[in-house]
Amino acid sequence: MAGSNDEGAPACQACEDPVTENGERRVVSVVENGEAVHYEFCSVDCREAWGGAPN
Repeated sequence: MAGSNDEGAPACQACEDPVTENGERRVVSVVENGEAVHYEFCSVDCREAWGGAPN
């Protein structure tokens, strides 16, 4: 996103840093209780360190 900043960006599930379009953003989408849930991560390392939903 051109001209974007970290304000309003979701927090990384693992480290709670802002997840921006820059860098290594990762999203894991799963269905929980019949609804799609999206977990966002700021990097590959944070995604791999997360102990939540399966790969």
